[in-house]
Amino acid sequence: MRRKILAALLGATLAVSVLSASALAEEAVFSNPGTYTATETGINGDVTLTVTFSDSEITDIQVESSETPTIGAAAMETLTETVLANQSLAIGTVSGATLSSTAYIAALTSCVEQAGGDLETLQNREIADSDSDEEAYPVTEADVIVIGAGGAGLSAAKTADENGASVILIEKSSNIGGNTLCATMGINAAESQVQTDLGVTVTVEELIEAQMNNEDAIEELVTTFAVNSGETIDWLASLGVEFTTEGGNSDFMLMATADGKTSTTLINALNNSLDSTDITLYLNTAATSLVTDENGIVVGVVCEDADGNEVTFTGSSIVLCTGGFGQNSELLAEVRPDLANAITDEIAPTTGDGLLMAQELGANTVNLEDIQLFPHVIVGYGLLTPMNMPGGFNPDAIFVNENAEHFVAEAFEVSDAILEQPDGMAYCIFTEDNLNETLEGLMELGYIVSGETVEELAEKLGLDAEALQATIDQWNADCEAGADSQFGRESNLNKLEGTLYGYNFGVGAHYFMGGILINEYTQVVDTNGDAIEGLYAAGEVTGGFHGNYRIDGSGTADAFVFGRLAGKYAAANAME
Repeated sequence: MRRKILAALLGATLAVSVLSASALAEEAVFSNPGTYTATETGINGDVTLTVTFSDSEITDIQVESSETPTIGAAAMETLTETVLANQSLAIGTVSGATLSSTAYIAALTSCVEQAGGDLETLQNREIADSDSDEEAYPVTEADVIVIGAGGAGLSAAKTADENGASVILIEKSSNIGGNTLCATMGINAAESQVQTDLGVTVTVEELIEAQMNNEDAIEELVTTFAVNSGETIDWLASLGVEFTTEGGNSDFMLMATADGKTSTTLINALNNSLDSTDITLYLNTAATSLVTDENGIVVGVVCEDADGNEVTFTGSSIVLCTGGFGQNSELLAEVRPDLANAITDEIAPTTGDGLLMAQELGANTVNLEDIQLFPHVIVGYGLLTPMNMPGGFNPDAIFVNENAEHFVAEAFEVSDAILEQPDGMAYCIFTEDNLNETLEGLMELGYIVSGETVEELAEKLGLDAEALQATIDQWNADCEAGADSQFGRESNLNKLEGTLYGYNFGVGAHYFMGGILINEYTQVVDTNGDAIEGLYAAGEVTGGFHGNYRIDGSGTADAFVFGRLAGKYAAANAME
């Protein structure tokens, strides 16, 4: 079934590794065998390991966490298999799940120490390689090739399979879910049975009207979206997703009733549903160029594996679901020179691959310059939502630049001011009164530092201590006077005293409204207005649906609605 190829390869690897581990089992490594527990902080909270030891082996590892199933939890499952098979601590973090992996390794190391383990011996044991001769890519041809395993790609692959097509799903990273997992809101729809059952009346016409308020939104795409949105919600419900209207911020929005974000719940449901399909999934496989035949029809894609080895996949329909380009700073600066200093909160390796490959074939693009910014992104962690900042939308803190200068009246919409600072970076300085659960978690992860004095905090943040002291002195004097003499800030005029806290952040390129132009059948359209035969696209790699602005809930909906349509039309093309 799904992952049958990957599972076979993994099994071969483990079979070789277990032999190595067995040979090592006679050596006494643990002076205090038993079962021990340790907890470290992951990206979504505590990661707790319960590990059982004999005098010579790690015999069992149980993990409890709230990490994202398709990313952090999946990474820790892989690490557990590797450790048990090899009896080694010579493991590194899993790409795309660094924080979860780091927490896992730290907790495991703590348990080993409690068991009196010989850390040096365990860390020097090599991880055995597989000597399997099985091909890395035994299946390279299918009716439909889907590139990108986020919300759009998963929906396209699943729907193409449901419509009778054979499917290969290619993902550049080691995890599925893509940047859909960055979404923090719900999903918009109209006239679904789910909404009817919840007593919500939203018409297709109302959803079209709301979406068409955006400048440059293409009515053909908006109508296609609205007409198919309800069916998509009911399809997701058939996969086990339970929806509610609670927590949504519009009449159109539905929220998934499960722990975590709606987007996480939707990705998990799709991930689980793939187990009953024959979809072939390849991870760590990056698309580099599209292949056309003598008639200009797209018939394949050239990819590279993690080691740079090239492989070509061929099919009758190729579907691009590669997301935006937040991690391509060169392209970002080219499209928007004012964003040369921007970073991104995107977790997937979004380097614009699908966009660039399509443009090489003459694909038209729209609204590339329309990029939604988020003004508060911590490098290496991601976005920090306003409600988790000190004081929310009007922070009870001050923002300083790399020169330790106060440069703006703190608020949510300060992106332009931050981007104008040296290297587009800012520092948030606040007091212990502002600590909350989220910020305390970031402290444990090392993203937030503290200082009993201004000098100590400045040293940890890499700022000039005298300059920061002068800035804080000025701020405290303004607070006593009851007025911000520099920028006229009117709220939360509280002095910075006692233990001080700080962290570095920048402006994040959060969502890309523009991209490849598609038609109502999700076919990629060239600069002459003609469909490029054999090439389809869905999700954030496309443009035209949102126009120049993304409505809350429509970004997630875009991925799933147009992903389903791309899978449907790509399958139909292939089956013809």
